[in-house]
Amino acid sequence: MPRPRSTSKKGAAARKVAATPKIEKPVEEVIVSVFYMAFTEGDAIMAKWPGTNLYFNAKVTFVRDEDNEYDVQYEDGTVFTIKAKDVKKQIVKVTKRPARSRSRGRSPGRRAKPKTPADRSPETSPETKPKAAPKAAPKPKTPKAEVPTPTRQSRRLAEKAAVAEFSGDEVEKKKQVAKTTSIKASVLEIVGPYLSISWIVALIFALLGPFILVSLHTLCNKQSCKPALPFDQIPKTLTAYWNQQAFVVVVAFMLILRALSYLPLGSTVRSVSGKDLRMNGFISLLVLMALMPLLVYKKVDLSIVADKYFLVMASSLIFALVISLLARNLARFCPGKKSNINAKGNTGNLIVDFINGREFNPTFFNGDMKLQTFRFSMIGLAILNITLVINSIVKEGGIANPVVVMASAFQVLYALDAMFFEEYYFFSHDAMNTGFGFSIIASYLTFPFLPTLITQYLIVRSPVLPWFHLVGIALVNALGYVIFRASETQRCEFAKDPESPALTHLETLPTAGGKKLLISGWWGLVRHPNYLGEILIQWSWVLPAVSTAGRVDLLIYYLPIFTTLMLLVRCSQQNERNKKKYGAAWDTYCAKVTANLIPKIY
Repeated sequence: MPRPRSTSKKGAAARKVAATPKIEKPVEEVIVSVFYMAFTEGDAIMAKWPGTNLYFNAKVTFVRDEDNEYDVQYEDGTVFTIKAKDVKKQIVKVTKRPARSRSRGRSPGRRAKPKTPADRSPETSPETKPKAAPKAAPKPKTPKAEVPTPTRQSRRLAEKAAVAEFSGDEVEKKKQVAKTTSIKASVLEIVGPYLSISWIVALIFALLGPFILVSLHTLCNKQSCKPALPFDQIPKTLTAYWNQQAFVVVVAFMLILRALSYLPLGSTVRSVSGKDLRMNGFISLLVLMALMPLLVYKKVDLSIVADKYFLVMASSLIFALVISLLARNLARFCPGKKSNINAKGNTGNLIVDFINGREFNPTFFNGDMKLQTFRFSMIGLAILNITLVINSIVKEGGIANPVVVMASAFQVLYALDAMFFEEYYFFSHDAMNTGFGFSIIASYLTFPFLPTLITQYLIVRSPVLPWFHLVGIALVNALGYVIFRASETQRCEFAKDPESPALTHLETLPTAGGKKLLISGWWGLVRHPNYLGEILIQWSWVLPAVSTAGRVDLLIYYLPIFTTLMLLVRCSQQNERNKKKYGAAWDTYCAKVTANLIPKIY
């Protein structure tokens, strides 16, 4: 399934930079560490002070489930929004005073210390001392039974005697019951995660994306691109999906990207997992694009991509499965930090954990695996378009169709933008809150084959459009790009540093949780301007094919229609989450900005 880049939430957290609170001594002893929404409002916890490694006593004031965060109030009254990984269970130390034992030299008959005059009761004071009562006759002493002094040996003998009172059958019966209980507990621990239907739902959605992708490329061929039931047409043999040469092309492309990531160029950014990564995806894309004319000059055959397009796509799915297994084994045998553990991928259900991923940002040979798959998605989109267009020009004897070139250029521009602003990826929902499992890996590795479905359709149909149609389509793409990039830049820069001098002209609204909301600029026009830009960009990709597709070849509209519907649903979901997250501040913002995507319309 496609994953648009504008997946982050509205309103970034304003992280305060402050001094350590004046508390005499930080609590450093931790017995139990619980992550990921293990606490509720009002719970006493220990929270890390931002910018330090010290934990202090605090209280949960608000739970942010979607963001894996808590609003906590420290003992000095300061309120911060803290990640769940930085919140731990508070320790209450109970010091048990040891009972005072009687010393060996003290006799049981030792007299007590005489009372002081102040301790005497009025009845026994010297002034009112009563006459001594006549002594009672002494009672006859009853001889006490001799009780042996208990020792460790006598205690063990007593236990053996107690066991001996039971018959052999009763002892065996008790052992059998204990064994049965232990077996039931073990079976329940294994089978328990599979009793819920949630894993079935997760499996269906994980397989739905690859199924739709294969169905689209099966039904959309040289003859037509009409909707139909794909079950009869989908290939059912292994040879239709597996080709060694195509698989080598996919793996080689990933290895090339991994090698280019070592280029000592580009800025260094600290990732979500806390590692310093080189932001050289844009340079890597430029290097690969520069190699294309050289390959053409050297007459390297690039037709393998076009001729085995379906097999290359299937190989990307197979490779996604391989990477998912690698990530799972790395998390199992080489576990990273506890803060990198994905709670949704450690349920005990093998299927759910495989789909959701055990870790958020696993590393392999000091490389961020999630960032590498994102680069595969964006750089692969650009290189795939360039390769298809070059192959079509070579087949046409050097003649290029301007419609095909323009539609392909839109997608290449989209990839260039993603890599140029690669740093902003770490502020997306995928980077921060999505586990590295089969679901996201398959989405990234197969995304290039959704937009290029339009490119292939245009190459086969080779439509001809008047120049003013091309200008109109270009304006739609440019408008979408300006809206998307300008609003996304404001959002990400505000997330990096809410106090940045470059953002002083923007109006903000403080919230109860200590965060701020952007309420001016692009975010003062509509609530989700980045979604609007994304929709316009993806519709501009398919507009060149409208004159040929019309109302017949409807499958060509799948990507923009799916993206539009998904973002409309996300607008509603985002509004509900922000209402819960920001409370009255969000109501104030909605009263000022009434439209979600289009002013005065929606």
